[in-house]
Amino acid sequence: MTALATFYIAATPRPGTEHVFEDCIRRLAARGTVDGVRFSVLELAGTSAALRGEMPQEECPQCPEALATYLEDQLVAREGIYVDLDVNIG
Repeated sequence: MTALATFYIAATPRPGTEHVFEDCIRRLAARGTVDGVRFSVLELAGTSAALRGEMPQEECPQCPEALATYLEDQLVAREGIYVDLDVNIG
């Protein structure tokens, strides 16, 4: 069984994408996983969201900033979701 890294994410829209932010977060929640990362929405309030993420421990960057950059890049490339993320690795 693969060990999972759990992390918590504060998401906000990038400038100019505020009008689609809520729909993007709902789409992400419905999708469930992006590139092997499982997302669940803990709270969604206008232009901010709290998410929980899980991914295989061996693939998870140990630095929160590196993980945030990786996740932002994957969300843009795979889902067309433009968000700024602040990550806490738990």
